[in-house]
Amino acid sequence: MSETPTIRECMKRNVISVLTDMTVREAADHVREKKVGTLPVVDEAGILIGLITIRDIIQIFLPAFVNMISDIDFVKDFGAHRTPSTGSLREAETLTVADIMVEPVSVEEHASLIRAMSVMHKHDLLDLPIVKEGKLVGIASWVDIGGAFIADWQSPKND
Repeated sequence: MSETPTIRECMKRNVISVLTDMTVREAADHVREKKVGTLPVVDEAGILIGLITIRDIIQIFLPAFVNMISDIDFVKDFGAHRTPSTGSLREAETLTVADIMVEPVSVEEHASLIRAMSVMHKHDLLDLPIVKEGKLVGIASWVDIGGAFIADWQSPKND
C-alpha cells in the first residue's frame, strides 16, 4: 500500500448500479441476485445521482412480509410503525428507483481510508460509493476498508 493509503487501493471496481427508471421490484431483484446491500443510482453518463439500500427496499416491502407472520409484536422494535396493508406490495410495484432514492454520499477515489471510514460512520453507511469527478468508479464496504488497515498493520515495514 502507498504511504498514505487511499480508498482507491481497496475499493471494488465492479459496481452494481441502477438507473432511475428501474422499478423498486427490479431493484429488489438486483439486491437479491447480486448479493449487494447498496445500489448506487447513476445517470446515463455514469454520474452518481442517488443511493438506495436494502434497508430502503425492506421498509417498503415489510408490511407484506409482516402479514405472513402471526405474532408481529416485535415489529415496533424495528421502527416499522405503519399498519401492514396488502395494498402496500401492489403499490410498491409501481414505484421507481427515482421515487425512493436518497441524496448520494460518496468520496473521491483519492480520499484517505480514515476519511472514507469517517464518512461511512457519520452517514451510517454499510457501503460507500467512490467517484472520480462525480462519475461512479467503485464501492467500498467496512470489510474492504478494515481489511486494508489490517494488511497495512501486518506489512513488514511495521515489524
